Amino acid sequence: MLEFDKEQKIIEIADVKIGGQPGVNPVVAIGSVFYSKHPALKDEKTGKFDKKIVEQELNNFIKITEENNIQAIIDVVGAYPDALIKECEFVADLVDVPFLVDGLNDDIRIPAIEGLKEIGLLDKAILNSIDENTTEENIYKISDIGVKNAVLLTFGIRAIYPKNKIKLLREQLIPKAEKAGIENYIVDTAVLDLPSVSINFETCKLVKQELGLPTGYAPSNAIYGWEFIKRFGDKARCGAISSIMINAIDAGADFILIGPIKFASCVVPSMALISGMRSYYRKRVLRKKISDFTPLKKIF
Repeated sequence: MLEFDKEQKIIEIADVKIGGQPGVNPVVAIGSVFYSKHPALKDEKTGKFDKKIVEQELNNFIKITEENNIQAIIDVVGAYPDALIKECEFVADLVDVPFLVDGLNDDIRIPAIEGLKEIGLLDKAILNSIDENTTEENIYKISDIGVKNAVLLTFGIRAIYPKNKIKLLREQLIPKAEKAGIENYIVDTAVLDLPSVSINFETCKLVKQELGLPTGYAPSNAIYGWEFIKRFGDKARCGAISSIMINAIDAGADFILIGPIKFASCVVPSMALISGMRSYYRKRVLRKKISDFTPLKKIF
């Protein structure tokens, strides 16, 4: 079981605690809504969507995470600023957990998070993301808005391997976040494709070991498009999806982007199992404290 020498930072956003030594806090499951081809999304430009579908998916996601004592964040994906604001507001009205303000680029994300400030949702909003393409001008915009929470995305043409990603964090992303006045930042190690998740595994451990920052990644970016597994049916596919999420926990991930929230029943119980085992080891073997809210207290 993992135990890092570096002191681990824990951040708190809307009662969700992210980070720390493995087993201290439950892993955070981040489920996506309003992604491309989401059945509820009728017009991505205007943000028109089927509220009943989204409400049901959100309620089911929150229910299963609560039943397993796994923490939750909603990844709200938008293709246009006005639509993204509308979608974030709908999510925030339904659930109390934080949400990612997730757009393809800063031209979408920054106007959206500015709009969220105007309606009083900045405390729960997490800008996704600050990366190597975030300009000095946009850093100033983020600072002026007063953004408190952000994801640092370690994606770059020269940042493929673990040591390169650490260098990107040290030399670019962390300085940008600090210049922008970000209080809470978490590190996404940036999945490229399915085989390269092995790189994310090592990067995740390295971020924890060298920087002590809350970190995780999105194996969902790769696993749902894996055509090979589909020939074996839905149960085999569910098993494969679940296994790659568990692989991330084994790397010490504090959060995992699990993909569409409709797949929560496939992955959350397995995440709770491994997260609970980590808490057990930390408490019984290492004789160290864990939080009062872990799967260990619920599922065994």
